[in-house]
Amino acid sequence: MSLWAFRFLLWYICVLLVQPQNRFTFLWPLRIANLSFIIAVCLHVMGCLESKRFLIRLGPGTILAFLLLLFATLSQHFGVYQVSSAWNAYLDIIVKNALLLIMVEAMATSVERIWAVQMTTLFATLWWVKAGVQLSRAGATYAGDRLMGAAVGLIENPNGFAYMMCVMLPLYLYAYQQSSMKLVRLFFLICALLSVWIIFETGSRTGMVTLVAIGLFLVPHYGRHRWKTLLVVALAIMLLYPMTGEKNRARFRTIPESIASFLGAEEKDKEPRPLSQDEQSADERRAKNRDTWALIKAYPVFGVGVWPNESKYVDRFPMASGQVHCEILMAGRQMGIFGMGLYIGFVGLIFFGGGWVRRHAGYWPAVRDLGWTFQMQGLAIAVGGAFSPLPWHPPMMLLAGSISALVHILREEEAGRMERLAGISA
Repeated sequence: MSLWAFRFLLWYICVLLVQPQNRFTFLWPLRIANLSFIIAVCLHVMGCLESKRFLIRLGPGTILAFLLLLFATLSQHFGVYQVSSAWNAYLDIIVKNALLLIMVEAMATSVERIWAVQMTTLFATLWWVKAGVQLSRAGATYAGDRLMGAAVGLIENPNGFAYMMCVMLPLYLYAYQQSSMKLVRLFFLICALLSVWIIFETGSRTGMVTLVAIGLFLVPHYGRHRWKTLLVVALAIMLLYPMTGEKNRARFRTIPESIASFLGAEEKDKEPRPLSQDEQSADERRAKNRDTWALIKAYPVFGVGVWPNESKYVDRFPMASGQVHCEILMAGRQMGIFGMGLYIGFVGLIFFGGGWVRRHAGYWPAVRDLGWTFQMQGLAIAVGGAFSPLPWHPPMMLLAGSISALVHILREEEAGRMERLAGISA
């Protein structure tokens, strides 16, 4: 029962990331994602009753997920400008992804199952790489020479596409590093390079900043242990970047100015002039961040609601309406300081949990390097999420549940080794 429950959970992850129903519309009435998750949960409950195990594992990831459900419910009912307490799209995202985390931590009872979750995520997101290559070859661009988002429902625009590619890039590098067959290693190295190329092709400054942050974090590790790989990747990037469209490269050159504007730096002495599209975008994001932060300070306890009536506050905080391109501020708008704290908790769990695994799994190089992978993915979410509008997205919750389960497994193994050394157990 337990094995089949886990298999259906992996299938649910696959469907969630690929979303084949968007391409093959006849799948919509079948509800294959919901059906897979329901079957996985039912089989898990039956397996736990049969083996007399606990249904869930109260690790840090699960505790954070339950707190998220609690404060989302409170915000749904007590948010100052909540439209109604009925089910809505934002609450649907929160509940489903929180339950996904809880089930991942409950079912990932071994290191091999952690690997299975990560490898399922890897192979599912190869669809994104394929989509990026096909869109580029077909000349499918957005606003000039920017590559459009992949043909899936999870990512719908260039910035989201680049952000998700940055989150998955460390996983492709991990698969390349751990593979023993030359052809397999070459395949995953090509996937990693294609991911970098797709980030360039999106023209996303969010993707470029996140990519640079990952590179700065990665160089000390790879520079010491895998300098040849680092050299190959650096040479490949030097060849790929000039192949990127000139408009995209022009966008990348505006990153320092955009960051200054995004952080609130004013250019008072500069003469008024027509702003470019990118400058307008940076100014709009800065204004949205300013007004959303002011809104959070005005209603810090439960925010304005998971699904607020924006007309109630748009006169005082005009730019805080719609999507705010900063995940932690969106979390704060939904649930106040509790939402912001929970968001920091999830990202911190991924990053610092990966660091704990890296320090405590030196005897197991494959798991130690998996800790590095989690850390790089946590960094990608922290940086990319500062410019993205949707918190509580599936990849973040998947990673939080996986690292929480992995830390618990390694702690149990460490305690078992200490008991054997002390002669307490056989």
